[in-house]
Amino acid sequence: MSTDKQKFKMMIGERVENEKEAVRLLHDSMGKTNNTVIRLLLYQLALDSTKHEHMLRAISKLLETPSKEQFRWEGEEFRKAIENHVEVEREMLEGFEKIVDKTEDKRVRFILEDIISDEKKHHAIMKRVHELVCEGEKVKDEKWWDFLFRYSRLTG
Repeated sequence: MSTDKQKFKMMIGERVENEKEAVRLLHDSMGKTNNTVIRLLLYQLALDSTKHEHMLRAISKLLETPSKEQFRWEGEEFRKAIENHVEVEREMLEGFEKIVDKTEDKRVRFILEDIISDEKKHHAIMKRVHELVCEGEKVKDEKWWDFLFRYSRLTG
């Protein structure tokens, strides 16, 4: 690995540690407030930092391994897990849609509608993963990157 690549990888590693520290600090801050709104906002920030940590780790892995190795055919166990998750996401969405209209509290409704929006996105993503992984489609590297580009915008 060239010096520039090593330096870049070290910079990525530093960002990983920064994100981990941010998560720790956010969780610590959540424990110091009883304000429900602040706790939710801090939790959302912690989730984003956790997501960023995983994304940075993916970058490190991509720098080590050719993309073709990353997207090989998945096994039966994974296929069954994805099929189960598609069904769970569908049930969760239906459950939230049933209860959202049962509240008159605008604060509660706002939170439930946000969850419903997320569940719709999650279900669409899992259905597409199922199509790509489980239905025998031979997927090329470019198709996975296109999928990530389009659907990662949905998960906010």
